[in-house]
Amino acid sequence: MHNSTLVKASKDFFTGKFLFLSLAPFVVTVLILGAFFIYGSSEFLTLLQEGSASGDYSYIDESAYPTLTYFLGFTVFHWLIMTLFVLLGTFGVVLVSLVIAVITVGFLTPHIIDAVRKKNYLHVKKVNADGLLFSLWSILKIFMKFILLMLCVLPFLLLPFVNFFILQLPFFYLFYRLMMYDLISSGLCVDAEHIVKENRLYLFVVMAIFFFLSLIPLLGLLLQVFFVIYLSHFILNKSKSIEIVSNTNIKNS
Repeated sequence: MHNSTLVKASKDFFTGKFLFLSLAPFVVTVLILGAFFIYGSSEFLTLLQEGSASGDYSYIDESAYPTLTYFLGFTVFHWLIMTLFVLLGTFGVVLVSLVIAVITVGFLTPHIIDAVRKKNYLHVKKVNADGLLFSLWSILKIFMKFILLMLCVLPFLLLPFVNFFILQLPFFYLFYRLMMYDLISSGLCVDAEHIVKENRLYLFVVMAIFFFLSLIPLLGLLLQVFFVIYLSHFILNKSKSIEIVSNTNIKNS
């Protein structure tokens, strides 16, 4: 069934409508964050170059950091700092882009679900979506838990090697909870929440794969719509199975 879900999701994704929905959040996110990052990088490099030319590092306490001030006078050290800045900045942009993309696609989730339903699952009963105030409160609670989890992992950032992986935990939580809430709250089907709980181990593994794919620059932004399509197919197909079993039981009784 899972292979069938993947095939159906792939076929839907590579259509004009869904490719457009994938490119829209991607382009907007990249343009906004890319502009901020490029501007910040250029300003930072200019600051280093001006300080090197004039010997004025007034933005650093030279008496407290004499060694740092000395090394800043070398061009090689500038490029080393910039390389680290770019690497860390790129990683930060990817994580922030991921969050923005998930939120952006969240607004498109009802349209994606409707398109998937009309094509394959018209017989699965749709339910009313959550109200605006309730949705905002639910999303706020998710973000509050995300911030709490982020504060809990901050001390581990001082540990080498562990710091890179530990930072992924709060972002994975945010990624997982936001996407699942978007699906369930959009009126996917009456038993969507039950299906998610019943298959939470499988969905956890799938979402972990989706999350690591999302950490690949550009690819993660493009695939957010595909993730929603796949999960919609999975839940709606499970709902169809439950409905058939229920109808069979009624006839037998």
